[in-house]
Amino acid sequence: MHRASWLLLLLGCATATPPVTTTTPEAPPEPTTAAAPEAPPIELRLATFNIQVLGPTKAAKPEVMATLGSIIRRYDLVAVQEIKDVSGQAPLRLLEASNAEGADYALALSERTGREPDDRHSQEQYAYYYRRDRLEPVGEGALYDDSGADHFQREPFLQEFRVRGTDRTFVMINVHTRPRAAVSEIAAMEHVFGWAKARHGAHAIIIAVGDFNAGCGYASEEELDALPIHGEAYDWVVPHSADTNLADSECPYDRIVVAAPQGTDLVDDWGVDRAFDDRNVSDHWPVWANLRFAP
Repeated sequence: MHRASWLLLLLGCATATPPVTTTTPEAPPEPTTAAAPEAPPIELRLATFNIQVLGPTKAAKPEVMATLGSIIRRYDLVAVQEIKDVSGQAPLRLLEASNAEGADYALALSERTGREPDDRHSQEQYAYYYRRDRLEPVGEGALYDDSGADHFQREPFLQEFRVRGTDRTFVMINVHTRPRAAVSEIAAMEHVFGWAKARHGAHAIIIAVGDFNAGCGYASEEELDALPIHGEAYDWVVPHSADTNLADSECPYDRIVVAAPQGTDLVDDWGVDRAFDDRNVSDHWPVWANLRFAP
């Protein structure tokens, strides 16, 4: 190769334009919106309390009524059994005691039970004491119509409630069974649940509470477990091993039974409130449950 040609080739290589690499710039990140925090669940604490013979004698004892009022103030709703006062003053005295210290409770009171001729010797009333800032009644309460079969000595008392500021509702059933007929009356509670569903819809939350006399000499575990109302559709919150009375014997008389679309998820916790040891107050302790509703 001639020297001139060689020089031209060398110069051509030295001045060649390097290849150009192009890149597409990344798109700016999309703006993100912070997820709204999940609303907390709606929580309620309810209790059932057999206040032994709540009548004029007990209502005239200021220290006893003060104790009862302080117990009710622990809860959003308390279902009370064994009100025995023809004058109707005892449940109102209890409302006054509950509203001490600036509390604001209201009262949903049943008619006198024992409406059938053979039951009139054992008439009582049921009551619901509820916090007005948390709950409001929906419609009028009603005693179960027991005129056809006469299953109950004291007809259960039904009342629907709404959680204030929400569309969450639930139906309460309050009952005090006849001790010697406890098993048959507890079995008949399935009819009461059906009656409540017919009135409030198949998907209603229904909570039966009260003194079921569901234990010791009145009802055995085997008898209770064999009842349809002890099936999968019902959540027996208070187990057979509980002790809900002040007697030396350990008896799970007082119960909370739930039928709800969410099953056992509705009840977050439960317990027996051993708030006193004075039998002038009652021979039963309150039994409570915490409810958790989806927001």
